[in-house]
Amino acid sequence: MRIVVAGGGTGGHFFPAVAVIKELIKNGDEVLYIGTERGIEYKKSELIPCEKRFINVSGVRGKTPLKMLKGGFSLLSSTVKVISIIKQFKPERILIFGGYVSIPAGFAAKFTGVPLVIHEQNSIPGKTNKLLSKFARKILIANSYCFKFFPEGILTGNPLREEILECKLSKGYARSILNLDKDKFTILVFGGSQGAQFLNKIVPEALKNFENKSSIQVIHVSGEGKESGLQEKYDRLGIKALVIPFTEEPWLLYKSADVAVSRSGALALSELCYFGIPSIFIPYPYAVDDHQYYNAKPIAEKNGCFLVRQTEIDDKGLANLLKKLYTDETLRSSFSSIMKSFAIPDATLKVVRETKNAGS
Repeated sequence: MRIVVAGGGTGGHFFPAVAVIKELIKNGDEVLYIGTERGIEYKKSELIPCEKRFINVSGVRGKTPLKMLKGGFSLLSSTVKVISIIKQFKPERILIFGGYVSIPAGFAAKFTGVPLVIHEQNSIPGKTNKLLSKFARKILIANSYCFKFFPEGILTGNPLREEILECKLSKGYARSILNLDKDKFTILVFGGSQGAQFLNKIVPEALKNFENKSSIQVIHVSGEGKESGLQEKYDRLGIKALVIPFTEEPWLLYKSADVAVSRSGALALSELCYFGIPSIFIPYPYAVDDHQYYNAKPIAEKNGCFLVRQTEIDDKGLANLLKKLYTDETLRSSFSSIMKSFAIPDATLKVVRETKNAGS
């Protein structure tokens, strides 16, 4: 079967797309990937294991009238480009994972009559997927909260990279690869593929008065260009820390961690659930429709994590939550078990199956 996979912009859209592409190729399907020239997919294009095309398209939401007009022309011209690509490739399905490329790819599917499948990673769908859902053959969702918006949706979960699913490393060995101490309590700080300035500031402040600094260590994904200053903060505190701008091997970080302090983007949430890492979620407050909060809410309602809004926590509050997880092994075990219950390890296979069965 010939299938177009489109989506990107951030890791949350891009990496699930790559996972599905690999599975499709493994099944003998022909795949063409379409992304944008501005997203992570362009910077990490070597990770895409199939023919790929990149178009120049921008969004229109929240822009000035002039930029909205330019964005509208960009969407129109990019839709024409995608239609041309589709006519050349002649796909039997178009699968969309989100990002700016979604609108031109979705409209192109409508105009060419190719069955469209959309995958919504978040708890609350954005305007694009709400629009595209009107003519999609199937709507795949990763979070049960999304049934409120797409009652006809099919719960598949978020596709995870095969390296994550196949990672069998012990905690000690993973830490040795990262040059971390095997026996220290390890805190993973993760703000998504672009980092989170709020987490970069609050976590060192929270650990400043931690009584047992010598017994802990930190893995902190800072975002590009923010690592050196953050490393200096941890060094001054006397806390061993591995500060990195980004990682293409997150499974090493997850396997090394005892607990996590994280935003609650869809993919990070799915990965943390898969590994069952006790977590403190501080959602990005400016996410569209506050979807990061609702991504983690079903877990919090089962008492499976700490979920706090950014406006409701300070360094002392975060320190208290970290101390609870540090001192209470029973709480960590309970959080881990509940997190794992939300994991859908076969999400990639489900997305592939539903996409291929989306014909008329």
